Amino acid sequence: MKLKNILNKCISEIKIINKNDFLINGISIDSRKVKNNFIFGAIKGNTYNGENFIQDLLNFRNLVIIFSSKSELNLEYKKYKNIVFIQVEDVRFFISEVCSFFFPNNIHKKLAITGTNGKTSISFYAQQIWKKQNMNGAIVGTLGVNYKKSISSKSNLTTPDVITIHKTLGKLTKLGCKRVILEASSIGLEQQRLCPIKFDVVGFTNLTSDHLDYHKSIENYKFAKSLLFTNHVKKNSLAVVNTDSKFSSFFINLCKKNNLKILDYGRKAKFLRIKKIKRIKDCFETKIVFRSKETSLMIDCCSKFEIYNMLCSLIMVYNTSLTSNKLEIIKKLKNPNGRLEKVYDKKGIKVFIDYAHTPDAISEVLSSLKKITLGKLFLVFGCGGDRDKSKRNLMTREAIKYSDLIIITDDNPRFEKSQDIVNDMINGLDSKDLKKIKIIKNRKEAIRNAVNLISKGDILVVAGKGHEDYQIIKNKKIKFSDKKIAKEFLRIK
Repeated sequence: MKLKNILNKCISEIKIINKNDFLINGISIDSRKVKNNFIFGAIKGNTYNGENFIQDLLNFRNLVIIFSSKSELNLEYKKYKNIVFIQVEDVRFFISEVCSFFFPNNIHKKLAITGTNGKTSISFYAQQIWKKQNMNGAIVGTLGVNYKKSISSKSNLTTPDVITIHKTLGKLTKLGCKRVILEASSIGLEQQRLCPIKFDVVGFTNLTSDHLDYHKSIENYKFAKSLLFTNHVKKNSLAVVNTDSKFSSFFINLCKKNNLKILDYGRKAKFLRIKKIKRIKDCFETKIVFRSKETSLMIDCCSKFEIYNMLCSLIMVYNTSLTSNKLEIIKKLKNPNGRLEKVYDKKGIKVFIDYAHTPDAISEVLSSLKKITLGKLFLVFGCGGDRDKSKRNLMTREAIKYSDLIIITDDNPRFEKSQDIVNDMINGLDSKDLKKIKIIKNRKEAIRNAVNLISKGDILVVAGKGHEDYQIIKNKKIKFSDKKIAKEFLRIK
């Protein structure tokens, strides 16, 4: 595509230096990936400022460099005639516009889900529902890009960078994909990775403490989540909201302000009201009031939050065409890898792998499993390094409420000292609580130790990493799977 054709489609105001027109072969926001005939977006992030790398790119031919109109760059622009310099007010948004034209897609139904917990499960359930209805659909999120039974790519980000997102949607279109559900993280929304996409259905699950290292306050975090309901909706978009979140009224009022039709779920909901959830052996009897009719379902799962996620996925897929008989589908839904995944159930022992890495998620998982624990409840977990420190101690305190023994270990320590992370986790605990805790920093040894301790009637949860098949120590990504390690030691037991 020619540069002139791309720029003519953009709505952003631009100032062009060294005006020229040539074929564009690619877009990058990483200076190391730039080639001739590329567009480079000099984005200023928390760690790096793309403008600092412009000097390294001045020998390329037919290059377009996008930078901020507020920049203090001091370059002799006219000297570099092979380079088109474009100043814009918002580099992130402009790059997203360019990507949407360079990687066009024709996916006719786009869904997005946001919230602290549940995004991956809801996306995974939605895809299963589509499959059961012989409709094709893709997931873009924490588990990578999942389409037609295969994961075509993996990402370290819940919401991939803006170029990857648009490139992915373009590829999915070529593969014949007609619908997609994306996980919208707060950071991804704030960094405009989903711009300028407008979604047909947007959903909100819950909001609890997370990513405060980035957002600094719960208010900023909430605002970032709310961008899905303001910047990414159309006139006829639908909003699916969990009324049982303490922040539900904020999102419902926001939807009303933007004239979005609300399809809510929960105990206080109008569209799909959960009247009662009662555990009966290994199942939950769930009574739902829907379209003025009460429906009772027996759902084989371990927690109430799984039921909430399943119901959310049903509403997101079917919207106003949801009928009472379609509620039965949730009985057939399976959890994604690493989401309260039962990896062992023999000799009266149950072992689960879960991704829980927030105080609320740890609380939900452990409180649910405690109710079915005949013996003791064991937990192996840690907290990620170079991430939100404010939640570490809160996670430990939630774990103590329900666990009989906790083994604190390394998660992804990154560049932080593991002892500093442990100190944050156990800070201020009294001697009674500390008696419940063992510290084994080597994660493999921690899992082995836990497996050796459990006996008939016990449940073991290995939490924090879920589906991840690696461990990040400093700048190295080492192969490591909680599931694989746990199974290895359980075979010996």
